[in-house]
Amino acid sequence: MVTEERLPPACAFAASVLAEYAVDPDAVPEEAVEAAQQHMASCARCVQANASSMGARKKKRVRRVAETTPFNGTTQTLVQEPLSPPTETGARLPMPSPTPLLPEKVSPTAQAAPRVQPETPSPATVAPVATPAHAQSSSTDASLPIDCQQCRQLLPEYAEAMDSGQSIVQLYPEVQEHLLTCESGCLILLDLFRQEAKATRKYRRRPVRDPFSAIGWEVSGFFRAGQVPMSPKALSYGTLLLLLLIASLSTYLGYQWEYARTHPVSHVHLIPTPDGVGLSDGLKIYDACNASSYRFKRDAVQAMQNGKNQQADAQLTAAMNASLTDTTGCNGAEAAIYREDLRVRQSERPYGVVIVSFDSGPGNADPQGGTDRHILYAAYTQELIGAFIGQQSYNAAQMQTPDAPLLYLVLANTIGEEQGALQIANTISTITSGTPLQNLGLLAQGNHPLEGVLGFGPSSLTRVVLPILCQAGIPLLVPTATGLFIVDLLQQTSLYHHCTPGFAFIRFSPDDARQSQLGAQYAYNQLHVHNAAIFYDPSNPSSADSAQGFLQNFTSYPHTRIVAQETAVASGLLTADGRPQAPRSILLAGLNDALQAKPDLIFAPLLTNDVITLAQAIARLPQKQQPILLIGGEFVQPAALQELVQWSRQQQLLLPRVFVSISSAARPPNDTPWQKQFYANFCTSFARPGSFCSGAAALDQGALLFGDGIEMIAQALGPIKTVSELPTTTQLVKHILAERFDGVSCPIALHTNDGVVITSTRALPVILGLQSDGNIQIVG
Repeated sequence: MVTEERLPPACAFAASVLAEYAVDPDAVPEEAVEAAQQHMASCARCVQANASSMGARKKKRVRRVAETTPFNGTTQTLVQEPLSPPTETGARLPMPSPTPLLPEKVSPTAQAAPRVQPETPSPATVAPVATPAHAQSSSTDASLPIDCQQCRQLLPEYAEAMDSGQSIVQLYPEVQEHLLTCESGCLILLDLFRQEAKATRKYRRRPVRDPFSAIGWEVSGFFRAGQVPMSPKALSYGTLLLLLLIASLSTYLGYQWEYARTHPVSHVHLIPTPDGVGLSDGLKIYDACNASSYRFKRDAVQAMQNGKNQQADAQLTAAMNASLTDTTGCNGAEAAIYREDLRVRQSERPYGVVIVSFDSGPGNADPQGGTDRHILYAAYTQELIGAFIGQQSYNAAQMQTPDAPLLYLVLANTIGEEQGALQIANTISTITSGTPLQNLGLLAQGNHPLEGVLGFGPSSLTRVVLPILCQAGIPLLVPTATGLFIVDLLQQTSLYHHCTPGFAFIRFSPDDARQSQLGAQYAYNQLHVHNAAIFYDPSNPSSADSAQGFLQNFTSYPHTRIVAQETAVASGLLTADGRPQAPRSILLAGLNDALQAKPDLIFAPLLTNDVITLAQAIARLPQKQQPILLIGGEFVQPAALQELVQWSRQQQLLLPRVFVSISSAARPPNDTPWQKQFYANFCTSFARPGSFCSGAAALDQGALLFGDGIEMIAQALGPIKTVSELPTTTQLVKHILAERFDGVSCPIALHTNDGVVITSTRALPVILGLQSDGNIQIVG
């Protein structure tokens, strides 16, 4: 009767741990595996069962006959070699009891157990078994024991086999036999080798096959010890991915560094949208070009509302100084005017009021929004520089006389729209009817005489406000509205022959006809042009008048002709800065048609955005096919044209020759006091350090024209000493008619037509040339 043999709990636990480890190595803790292997190596029963299963599975036979080794005292039996395969009748040899892997100290009274001699199988029944090199070498002389030197050479392999769970009895019997009798330190050395094998077991058994893990080992390998088995494919792909990652990161960081170097961001805080249409002498902020200056002006508003005038003066001074380091064209003229008005109110002297109308530009001032605030404001606020210089010069002279009246400026923002201009004109008309200024949202208290209005350009806005100002009897100085149709409108409409006394239209700048005449003359005499093309906007009277003036003057020269006339209607389409422009596709299609006629020059009295579109398209043509570009009319902003030079360098293109026929430009000052004072004040308060402040590119024509406009009113007022000497609007117009002086824009000598239209007989336009270095110079 056969009884079922049950394993002890320790043996069963070790067998189950090793079986689960063979199926899923990651599911079993290493400590449990080590404990199970230690038990399997030290338990005689487990060693015997393992040897039997290994022999039956691998069919290995050891041809050496193991011998027993007697000891003095208690004896231990070595682990037997695998049993031979079963005979033909299926009989098996008896299995002796195995001995532990590493012998412990034995007592001297122990008796040696007899060793069972296995039967040597016949050659026909023995299967070939691959054995290690040391086993082959030792099999030839298996009866001789090895010494310590030979044992220590095999100990690394022996320790690896033990740690891997292999049958060390079959692979290394001579080492096993030597360790039972060695007393020279082989066991200690074996323990060291086993610790080293245990330390490297994890990475030795599981080679790295994931390329991302290979990247991690490559990056952190310096901080890890030992060698890591790694798949060649994983190493190759991991290295390639790491190189691509490093190259992409380097490219991104290089691009960000270059962008940060060439596009410095000076505005890091969000700022609210500036105020829109309205009048202001300090409580509204229109210019948000420079963020730091804008915040200082907002703080000054709070201080003035709380009655802290000294603190408001300091904030406005800081707003002026903040713009001095701005390289994008921003200026502190608005803050300067508000500070001068604050000092006029603090002086408690009487003063006359002049409304200064300008265009701040529409859009959102948020620096993280979709609109460039420098485009919105920088090109439209230089007019305020000239107005402030004229005001400060007059007040500085009047302060020398006790209680002498001063000049007070009120800013009027139209945002460049006709609806805004109408709103401002209606508000101005209420001042003449006796409405107190504080009722209009101003800081000025009481009633003060309104001397005149400066601004309301271009001509389209002037045409809208003329009827209102005519009925109110207020003189209008419009140096930036150069359209010819305005004068025809005033002379041919009966309404303007019955205006309230005091109304007058005053323009001392050259009109579009004179600018076109100078442009045609320069094109023929200096540029030697005989074939010209014209681009104009028929919906804009100023553009149409400029085109007609150029056509008449240019064709009057011999052997000249207009080879093409193209239209570009700027209506219904707005640019990023809220300005109207012609559709780009239509503009470029007209350019292609005009180029078929091979013109030597293109005359374009168009908006600045349309002119830039034409210039960029011409720059992409071969140099010999590029016509000269001549710009005219009241739309020109020379400062915006300077950006074409930087654009052409970035695109590696050659710009065409660009010329501008304009009403005025900064000239070197002569010996007149006004010009010297103007440029000295500009260089002190507004020009960046080290800049040529009187150059043609330093000031927009609006600053020059507004400066002469305030100077014209200041000279008409004269050095008065009491408030009773302040002239009425009718008296002021008479004084203006008598003025003769050299302005910063041009020489001024006024005369009247029908008592309403006042123009200058000495207005001289100029021709500007855009240089290859980005500067703008007077060339004609």
